[in-house]
Amino acid sequence: MPITINNYNFTSVIYQVGEFTPVYIEFPTAVITIVPNAGYTATVSDFSLDASFSDPAVQTVVFAQSGLNVTCTVTFQTSFVMPANNYTIPLCIVGEAKVSLITISGTFTATIGTNITPVSETSTVYSDSGSFGETDALFSRTYTAATGYYLKNPSANIVTGNQANYTVSQTPTYDSEGNLIVYALNCSYTYPINNVANDFIDIKVPSELIFVPAQEIISYNLDTSQVALGGSQRVLTLFGDAGAVFTILVTDTLGNSYNAELNATMGSTGTFSTLIVFPDITGATSNVVYTITLSGDLASSFPQVNPIILTQYAINPIISITASSSSGVTGFTTLTRQGTAFLSPLNTFITATWPLTVSSPATISYNGDIEMPDFLYTQPLGVNATVVSTVSNSSTVTLTDATGILVNDQFNLLQTNSELAPFQFKITGVAGNVLTVTPNMSATAGTALQVFRTKGNIIDNATITATQVDPQNVTINLSVQVVEFGDENVTFTLDLDEIIDTVGGQVFGPYSLNFNATSSINACCGPTSTIIYLDSNALSTAVNIYTNSAGSSFAASGYYSTGTGHRFWDGSAFPSLTTTPCPSCATALSLCYSSSSANDLCCNTSSNVTVYVAAGETFINNNGLYTTSSLTTAAPNGYYSQNANTCSNNLP
Repeated sequence: MPITINNYNFTSVIYQVGEFTPVYIEFPTAVITIVPNAGYTATVSDFSLDASFSDPAVQTVVFAQSGLNVTCTVTFQTSFVMPANNYTIPLCIVGEAKVSLITISGTFTATIGTNITPVSETSTVYSDSGSFGETDALFSRTYTAATGYYLKNPSANIVTGNQANYTVSQTPTYDSEGNLIVYALNCSYTYPINNVANDFIDIKVPSELIFVPAQEIISYNLDTSQVALGGSQRVLTLFGDAGAVFTILVTDTLGNSYNAELNATMGSTGTFSTLIVFPDITGATSNVVYTITLSGDLASSFPQVNPIILTQYAINPIISITASSSSGVTGFTTLTRQGTAFLSPLNTFITATWPLTVSSPATISYNGDIEMPDFLYTQPLGVNATVVSTVSNSSTVTLTDATGILVNDQFNLLQTNSELAPFQFKITGVAGNVLTVTPNMSATAGTALQVFRTKGNIIDNATITATQVDPQNVTINLSVQVVEFGDENVTFTLDLDEIIDTVGGQVFGPYSLNFNATSSINACCGPTSTIIYLDSNALSTAVNIYTNSAGSSFAASGYYSTGTGHRFWDGSAFPSLTTTPCPSCATALSLCYSSSSANDLCCNTSSNVTVYVAAGETFINNNGLYTTSSLTTAAPNGYYSQNANTCSNNLP
């Protein structure tokens, strides 16, 4: 049976040899095989014969490698003869089988997120060796997130290989907010009985941006009404996140500037209040405008006006009423009324008597109608002052059509009486349809701006009574009510061209009138028209008629008509100052009619119908038959005749 020592085993060799027989002759050698135990390795260099060994039967002892085993070959002495008794040769072998080394090899892939070191690795090789049952470190990695980032759910998975042989330790490091910022990974291996190759480990370390709560100033509260002449104190309260840093700068148009707060920090309550003092400006000759500017950690889409504008009014505004005329009307003067800023006076009127006149041969008359739009700038300005795109805290805004809007015009938002001062916004620049405004504004697309040039002064209820003195002179009594005084002087200009008719002193047109050189009927009803100019805005009141806008060339003589009336012009004057009504432009005809044939019309039964032709036309000579006197509906197709007999039967 096998004998086991020193982590290996072997079996004794037994020979049967006859008494007094030379052993060498029958059995020259004896071979003993050293077999290592499981998990051990037998190496020839590790084995030898004890130096003290000596036996008369043994010539040599030689060790050799035989695969995983070691052989021990004993060569017998040629002279050794088998004695009469059994003979045992005890070999003293020095050495032992040593533990076998097991190998492990594989690869790992590390998918690493952005802003993490080290970077991703693909098919990185790992390998090692060790004894059966031994645990040894294979590799380690430490992944560190950049500032502002954290590691999100890192993992290491044994995709290929015996998971029981692997030990993956993970050591995390967190910041003060609990974010994983360092991930230390150590991979160890416990060796099985056999070598292992082609294992695969998948490592994933995603990254994520650390959420940092905003530390912002989000709004404020301040009374922005006008500042009293004698001064006042206002509390400005800011609202925002704890830790937000801000500065409050106060400036005015007198050149003063100071920081109400400089680099202040919002406390844990989320509110901060400071007192702003506005001085007494009694005796000042001009208004003082205060600008309060917030800066620092303001919300990116700050919802309120910034800077904040407040005005302290020192002047008493003057409303002036004057007039203008492009047709040579003179005699008006400028009227004024002074009041207190923002006052709504009771029963306050500006009245005047204006002896208006024009130079002969022109004539003048009051047309009997006055409306508030006849005073320039009493209505909102701009052709289409509608916001095209939503703006937020912006110094510019684009309108659909800003035509008519100028620098220094003003407007309000979110106010019922949008024409009242003080205005929230002032226009500082106009480039096409883009307005530059101060302060910054916010408005949604589609908002219609109410832009004014009145400085908040409002007039209403204009009335006029007129006395015609002679053709060149008319005296008007004007009355205009002052509804509201604004914050600055303003002049309202009455456009006299809208309420006064002048004739002869101005050329109007061009006009398209019907014309015929010889016939008033053809002028009223004929298709021929011509372009002319008048010294009045109506044919009925014109004194002269021209072919050009300069009024230097008289029109040709003949009949001129608007379609409802006509006047004759002799080439240099209108012989009559009156307008003659136009006659009807249709002639009624009683005809016989058949829808089938001329034979039926003339020889058989036909119908009697009434149709109409244009004035001056006949049955024989016309440009069409109509069923209506307005010549708008054509008569039906068929056969028509003009016959003195009845239409029922035309046979003799």
